[in-house]
Amino acid sequence: MTELLVPTAGDWMSKNVLTFLPKDDLFDAIDQLLTNHYAAAPVVDEEGTLVGMLTEKDCLRILSNVAYENDLVGGEVQELHSAIRAVASPGMDLFRVTELFLSTNFPLLPVVDDGHLVGVISRRDLLRGVKAFREALNRAQGHLERTAGHQSDRPRSIESMQRSFAQNSRDQMVRLFRRR
Repeated sequence: MTELLVPTAGDWMSKNVLTFLPKDDLFDAIDQLLTNHYAAAPVVDEEGTLVGMLTEKDCLRILSNVAYENDLVGGEVQELHSAIRAVASPGMDLFRVTELFLSTNFPLLPVVDDGHLVGVISRRDLLRGVKAFREALNRAQGHLERTAGHQSDRPRSIESMQRSFAQNSRDQMVRLFRRR
């Protein structure tokens, strides 16, 4: 039986990432988020080290300034960006990435390798990866079910029988050993 590898964040992340510097103008950053249809973008320093995340929610804080201070002053990205609560690594499997998404409200997670941003993975990227993995599992299961039960596949020794029990599901074993 061939073993399917669980997809990783590196397999499904976006490498072409919109990023902001801490000193970037906040209204320019909002314009870029809107233009690119992004809900969030990482904030990195000049060396590419991740320092935060600017989200739509962070940008909405400007409205509270207007309500309380009657002033629509933007400022810099570093004044409003969120602290990083969770990051993925390129080798992290999608099931662990799912746990990270469930523990944070960010619409995307930065993918960091050795402290530097290498990409981002969104919830949609994650769903696409899980869907592709499920389809691969279904194909592998179908192949095993089609090949199970042939006379030539039946175990001939105790050792091959143990190997069959370790590699096949209960349904596959029933097909393999049914009488013809």
